[in-house]
Amino acid sequence: MLASTVEVAKEDKAVEWLLDSKNPAVRYWTLKDLLGEPDEEDEVVQARERIASWTPVAEYLKEQHSDGYWGSGEDVYWPKWTATVWPLMLLGEIGVPGSHPSIRKGCEYFMKIMNEQDRSWPSPKYADDDLRGWRSVWEPCVTGNLARTLVVYGYGDDPRVHEMFDWLVKYQLQDGGWNCETEKGRDGEPVHHSSFMSTIEPLWAFSALDRQKWPKGGREAVERAAEFILIHRLYKSDKTGKVIKPEWTQLHFPMFYFYDILHGLRVLSKLGYARDERMTNARELLLSKRLADGTWPLEASYVRALRRNFVKDPATGKWGQVRDEKLDPADVYTKGGSVAETPAIYASLGEVGRSNPWITLNALRALKG
Repeated sequence: MLASTVEVAKEDKAVEWLLDSKNPAVRYWTLKDLLGEPDEEDEVVQARERIASWTPVAEYLKEQHSDGYWGSGEDVYWPKWTATVWPLMLLGEIGVPGSHPSIRKGCEYFMKIMNEQDRSWPSPKYADDDLRGWRSVWEPCVTGNLARTLVVYGYGDDPRVHEMFDWLVKYQLQDGGWNCETEKGRDGEPVHHSSFMSTIEPLWAFSALDRQKWPKGGREAVERAAEFILIHRLYKSDKTGKVIKPEWTQLHFPMFYFYDILHGLRVLSKLGYARDERMTNARELLLSKRLADGTWPLEASYVRALRRNFVKDPATGKWGQVRDEKLDPADVYTKGGSVAETPAIYASLGEVGRSNPWITLNALRALKG
């Protein structure tokens, strides 16, 4: 994909920069995904073995309760970003091995909660004060994200994970994608159009699972979902050609349930669509953001952009919504709100506006496809 001599030189320089990173996770993924080193190679083994003991990760693992959860044991999703699903997703992407005792315990805790919940979609309606209406992990974004995360941790053959992939196939919309929103605004009309954010997460899950293990209908589901993203050229209206959301053109990490062009490129490239002509606009935009030293910057943070959260009042023990009404929408992706506690590990992921190893790694992954 990077044909010119100049581009190859920039790539080599970026790879060298990533290998020199003090972050063993970045070094591990660079060796494995960019240089193609086998898992049993000494350098790869050594880098991965150091990930769990790297200070930001080690401290994050210490925050886990002995029963296996992070945050409150009452819920695995709320509050963002401290409840169980968020550390599981982040540590999985960072590269902490699924064999680590804390990870195994966390995964089992999540799946225990998951198994106790209603699978129907759209989820049942509950009264505003009934917390079951807030806590379902059976929805496209969460199910997709955790299906991928559990596969990464080595649960790809677990029947509980197989059920998650079956569920995604079952609830795909007619236009090829998924949508976590089930009603259109206050009119209560059903939603028939898919969401980019809700679609990319199931696709990301399928990209992590060996194709031989995809469920019945999985291949068709992936093809239809990829087509939904591709007809929009990853970030444009299929009717007018205009950019759908400006924030999608910025580069973020981590992604969780959000979306941007890099996320779309990375996932679709891994699924085999790298040479599709409709990827060109997004790829060229990504290349235009490359810095002179061959790296890419972290342009914005979705983690800092949260405007609503669901938390437990320590004084009363009651759960409720908190909102940041003062934050100007124009500043939401750069200045950030104040409705969520951000664990210390996020400071190790890089500063907005500076060269970023995770963005650079993901950009090279996407372009390599």
